[in-house]
Amino acid sequence: MIKIACIGDSLTYGYLLENREATCYPTVLGDHLGEDYIIGNFGFNGAAMLTSNPKAFRHHENFKLSTLFDPDIVIILLGTNDANAANFTTVEAYIEDYTALIAHYRTLSAKPRIYLATPPVAAPGKNSPFATISAETVQLLASAVRDLGKQNRLAVIDLHKKTSDATDIFIDDGVHINKKGATLIASAVYRELSKK
Repeated sequence: MIKIACIGDSLTYGYLLENREATCYPTVLGDHLGEDYIIGNFGFNGAAMLTSNPKAFRHHENFKLSTLFDPDIVIILLGTNDANAANFTTVEAYIEDYTALIAHYRTLSAKPRIYLATPPVAAPGKNSPFATISAETVQLLASAVRDLGKQNRLAVIDLHKKTSDATDIFIDDGVHINKKGATLIASAVYRELSKK
């Protein structure tokens, strides 16, 4: 059995999705891949890459659980919450913390293949409860993830690019994805995994 750890925030967890456990992107990915794969959904609401954030992934129980899972494949999708004005510090700090997370998973005994996913576009309106998430900062972080992929010789799943023209994959808050969005992410990840 091949174990896949999906590292992420509410987009991975499946926040606000109807029948979340069946419709979140990690489950849909598992449906694509078949019975030879075990999918671990380690996403949680509010998760961030920046360790200066109290909800940083590395401070959470799911970080420990993902390590104990000892995955063969790791998919990292973090950045949307880092683009919140209340959380953001610098792109350099994001890169530093991202690099440390990559290094951590590289030390695991399974020596997992690691895939980096850029955060999808974010377009919260001024009345959205997530209005403090900056579309421009999300774009900067997506660019940083692409650079990290090149520097670390890791595949990048460019969800920012894939969602740039998709207007029907988000719920009304302009940040969280609907079922169609979860399917889009799962399909993009599946296509990248299928290249190996």
